[in-house]
Amino acid sequence: RIYVKLKKVNEKSEGIIMFPSGLDRVSTALLVAAMETIDKVGPYPATVALKEIVDEREERRKEVAKRAAEILKSWTASSRDYQRKIIDMIRTEAAKASLVLYGKEGLPAAKGVEEAEEIIVVEGRADVLNMIKYGYSNVIAVGGAVERIPESLVDLIRRKYATAFVDGDRGGELVLRSLLEQTDIDFVARAPDGKGVEELTAKEIKAALSSAVPADEVAKELGIKRERRKEAEKKTTEIHVEPGIAEIYEEPELQIEAPKIQIQKLNEIPEPLRGIFQEVAGRDKAVFLGENFERLAEVPISELYNSIENAKNVRHIVYDGIVTQRIVDRAYQSGVKTIVGAKIHDVIKIPAGLRVITLE
Repeated sequence: RIYVKLKKVNEKSEGIIMFPSGLDRVSTALLVAAMETIDKVGPYPATVALKEIVDEREERRKEVAKRAAEILKSWTASSRDYQRKIIDMIRTEAAKASLVLYGKEGLPAAKGVEEAEEIIVVEGRADVLNMIKYGYSNVIAVGGAVERIPESLVDLIRRKYATAFVDGDRGGELVLRSLLEQTDIDFVARAPDGKGVEELTAKEIKAALSSAVPADEVAKELGIKRERRKEAEKKTTEIHVEPGIAEIYEEPELQIEAPKIQIQKLNEIPEPLRGIFQEVAGRDKAVFLGENFERLAEVPISELYNSIENAKNVRHIVYDGIVTQRIVDRAYQSGVKTIVGAKIHDVIKIPAGLRVITLE
């Protein structure tokens, strides 16, 4: 069959002639060449030229290949999902084997929570299992949305550098309030809105913990007044001087010093930090340095706290000023490794991996 489509253009007729061919390529080419010799259609002059030859078998092969690729892609995706489910199941079972019960209250926890310098406090058993599954061995649970924080956990938080990691719902808010009011938690991290810690992926957990903020700031936002339980307290001791006679002595206030953070002489500051400290001495400036001590920025000391949060790739900070717990916490969150200052004030603890050097 021959198909012809015609249309009028400026009182002339133009059209397309289409016909199928079951001949081989050589015969088909001869047929097309013969048709191009046509110079009249009826009494009117005409011109015939080849526009396109389409191999329908090749087109069908392309469609088949495309469909085969779609089937293979779907098959591979389902196979990966199955493999991922198996891996998750193995991880979950392994996490259960690493789960222990901590303290007299039997709080769900990871095996390494007692040995770790820093701990993560979550809400329940499922949260602990999910964290263990992704390699966190310093996790412990409050035991649900409780009004009273267990004594074992209060004592553990007092001795450790602790981050509260709560769900992004109302229950998580209640747990957070209890922790802020009853314990000396240091940082607060939240799961995305509407999500629980137990359903987060490894990437989401890392992002949430990286965005943790100092607990004092969160407490201030929520209108909660906190007491620093990690500060030293005055103690009294009963001493028997003579049989039957007892006197009460008040011991002097215990001073807690951050271990291995103070030096006595300027020349003990390692280079090139020493030279930069001498440069900023007496000036209201702080210098940010990169991993290889390259200078990144110079900011006023009054803006140091906010500048640390906004700066990128800062690994060392040098300034002739006071190093406070607030600065230490913010610097640790931002990945800073060294802080050099004039003196230190009200710093109760310094995270592992952060070095603080002062002249005091």
